Amino acid sequence: MKVMVGGGGGFIGQRLARFLLQQNLDVVIIDRNEPKIQAPRMQWITADLLNHRSFEKQWFTGVDAFINLSGKDIFTLWNEKNKRAIWESRVTVNKNLFEFMSSLKKRPKTFISASAVGYYGDKGEREVDETETHGKGFLADVCIAWEREARRMEELGMRSLQIRTAPVLDRRGGIMGQLMKSMKYGFTFRFGSGDNWFPWVHMDDLIAIYHASVVNETLSGPVNAASPQPVRFREFLNKLTEFQKALILPFPVSVLRMFIQETADVLTFSQKMVPQKLQSLGFQFTYPVLQDAFKQIFSQ
Repeated sequence: MKVMVGGGGGFIGQRLARFLLQQNLDVVIIDRNEPKIQAPRMQWITADLLNHRSFEKQWFTGVDAFINLSGKDIFTLWNEKNKRAIWESRVTVNKNLFEFMSSLKKRPKTFISASAVGYYGDKGEREVDETETHGKGFLADVCIAWEREARRMEELGMRSLQIRTAPVLDRRGGIMGQLMKSMKYGFTFRFGSGDNWFPWVHMDDLIAIYHASVVNETLSGPVNAASPQPVRFREFLNKLTEFQKALILPFPVSVLRMFIQETADVLTFSQKMVPQKLQSLGFQFTYPVLQDAFKQIFSQ
């Protein structure tokens, strides 16, 4: 089986490529950056996913599944320039991929697109599975449009999945990478009361979810990629500081919004997201418990 990974040179993509190779799959990475990893069964194509007219059809020869991980980092100030980049790197890329796939005589059987927990918006105390309605706000709007373009692949006879990803736990990036910047100096912030529900997923489990999405043909549509045990943000920080000692400083949400405006949604929304589809299929999480996830991460 051959899998092509769009945006495969990034934080998640490189780990995914290595895992797929370990499963004896052939991997093609398409990314605008130069190759960062090399392997006998891997091909690296340097191209910009926003410039699909430069794609060559032979790149897709024999590709069984396409995974699109393209997306500008959301941990930035959402000014108009960054909002446009966040939108284009997700929604426009999927739109472009649909246009290109339409031109292929033989297409991949499966199209897997990243998405995010931001689809749900602020859900308070309600448990959220894949049947939950979408929320409001910039992130929700991005995810709705992002997934809509991904689902259009079904018009081409392809199986389409949208991986609604919780904050990914890995010291080298994502939310932990952001928190560790201040924790190196002995402090971190708790925004508001910290009572908001915080979904999370260990990097190894996320990679396994993508692999399952490729090989399990019964899986389709939106898929919640999160530990079955979400925690409140206060508990998340308390557990984290057991492994990386730091003082937790309360920070008023109103002040936070004065500085970063809508970006505060990432840290203050309450989303008790559960992986209902994966659990119904019997997917086994390696790190369903936060304590165990941190123990593994900090043992590296």
